Amino acid sequence: MTMAPSSITVIRNDQLDGDDLAIAGLHEQNTELRAELDEVQPVISAAVLAATAFRLRDQNGLVSALRLLVRATRGFEARRSCA
Repeated sequence: MTMAPSSITVIRNDQLDGDDLAIAGLHEQNTELRAELDEVQPVISAAVLAATAFRLRDQNGLVSALRLLVRATRGFEARRSCA
């Protein structure tokens, strides 16, 4: 079997110019914001469900959605207190 040479370039921050550093910084910020959004997504979803059930005057749906919201909020607060 023949092994083809691979050319993987590793770039350090001191090798990047201004525009590349800005893009790298934006990518890092984007990654952090996505992680934060993933963390609060269950709370947002439960709140939307509760608001929808309230607007539709669905009492059983509202009670279920509020229970989900409480569980999601408790989970979020527990993760935040551990971090």
